[in-house]
Amino acid sequence: MRLIWKKLEHLRKMKEYLAWSLEQVAEFVPISAWSMLTPEQHESLAAFRVRFNEFQEHIGKTMRAIALEEEENTEPFGAVLAYMEKLEILDSVEHWRLIRELRNSVNHEYEEDETRITEFFKRLVDETPVLFDYYERMRNFYEKAYAETGF
Repeated sequence: MRLIWKKLEHLRKMKEYLAWSLEQVAEFVPISAWSMLTPEQHESLAAFRVRFNEFQEHIGKTMRAIALEEEENTEPFGAVLAYMEKLEILDSVEHWRLIRELRNSVNHEYEEDETRITEFFKRLVDETPVLFDYYERMRNFYEKAYAETGF
């Protein structure tokens, strides 16, 4: 349980940084003209992408820790996702996978197509509140399930 608490606290800090990055990029996403972006805006996009990726990755690790603590199957990871859906931490396994695919696409598609990259960033902005909600649901689950531990 202590491990889950530490992971949730780490996610809380990560969420603050991601929320700040979201606020920065929301001012200019969707991007109408990449050539008009300032170096600071490019830096904001890069920081936002990295923070989104890390936050999503750590949510997955925390979900696995919860499944382990609950003595649920953790392999394959789809079993963890199914358990999180059962706990109502995730709306659906499919939505989690779509966010994961989006995250992977942004990291691995070095496209010159500005329209495509713009759409990726727009979708990242749109999905960030969903990740925040998953975090809050995990935190609520933890507080309900382990409140008596004092962590």
